Amino acid sequence: MYRLIYISSASDETTISDIRDILSTAVANNREMEITGLLMYNGLNFMQVLEGNQDDVEPLFEKISKDKRHISVASILQGEADTRIFAPWSMMFKKVKPETTEQDIPEVTMSEIMALDMPDNVRTIIKNFDSLLG
Repeated sequence: MYRLIYISSASDETTISDIRDILSTAVANNREMEITGLLMYNGLNFMQVLEGNQDDVEPLFEKISKDKRHISVASILQGEADTRIFAPWSMMFKKVKPETTEQDIPEVTMSEIMALDMPDNVRTIIKNFDSLLG
């Protein structure tokens, strides 16, 4: 099992519709490739955790890196992992500020995320991103 976490900045042209499209595409594609993860968005930045087979995650990250809806894509953690953190979800979504997307995009709470079993370094990255102001 392989885990990759990246951060990026939304491009100036990124819209609510783009966020909705990113999520629906991620759910469909990730399910097909057996990739699980979390996407967080604060109105300015994205943070995403991808988990799965390395041969699937790395090409997906390359594709994501070329997406024009965000810039300054930087991998901040990558490597082998013992277990999946986000096993039940092809893609969880958490908006850091309520006003950053429409209300009908399904999301999880920070409490739900923090209740999951995860390594301390991943927990710290998620908590730190959640505290950023977009």
